[in-house]
Amino acid sequence: MRTTIDQKLQRDAEAAVAAALDVEARLKGADQAALIAYDAQGALRAMVGGRDYKESQFNRAVQAKRQPGSAFKPFVYVAAMEAGLTPESRFVDQPIDIEGWKPVNYTPGYAGPVRLTEAVAKSINTVAVQVTERIGRGKVAEAAKRLGIKTDVPPHRSIALGAVDLTLEELAGAYIPFARGGLAPAPYAIEAIETRDGVILYEHPGDNPERVISRDIAKKMNHL
Repeated sequence: MRTTIDQKLQRDAEAAVAAALDVEARLKGADQAALIAYDAQGALRAMVGGRDYKESQFNRAVQAKRQPGSAFKPFVYVAAMEAGLTPESRFVDQPIDIEGWKPVNYTPGYAGPVRLTEAVAKSINTVAVQVTERIGRGKVAEAAKRLGIKTDVPPHRSIALGAVDLTLEELAGAYIPFARGGLAPAPYAIEAIETRDGVILYEHPGDNPERVISRDIAKKMNHL
């Protein structure tokens, strides 16, 4: 069996996970981490499911579900661009109240009027929520599913802030269209399976991506 794993990238990935779990991380209660890396064709190049396989065989890259938080925001802005907003569209970073829910920013304080480019760069929560409420939560959920999120995405009020449990595998895979100009190849890890005699039992069919966002939207997202 030939896999898509790049041995050098795999070693680098393992080293990166080990470095992330330093003393400071341990003091904060983080004793595990995961990493997954695809190329733009959807081939899996590296995967680390935890700090030490001997210590834990649970693969956190594909089995663990966590809330992605701000890593979910690109789907908010895909839906926003499709609804007619642009990177230059302006919103006001200010206190908001959504049905009694009052989301705040990670960093205390408010920046006032900002363009969406600034809101993305600073990961401003209040703007992401306002954008979602303007265009509709359902559109954000639909965009996330279209780009590759497999888990059900309920359109609740905190959807803009990534309050949905996802695997790292599906989240990383859903980012591929941004690198492919709006095309979404199916992520894969096996190039071919053959017998000892060289008889090919399976071979990856090749790159056949689906267009999930337009080239223009992909360009705007990369500008963001």
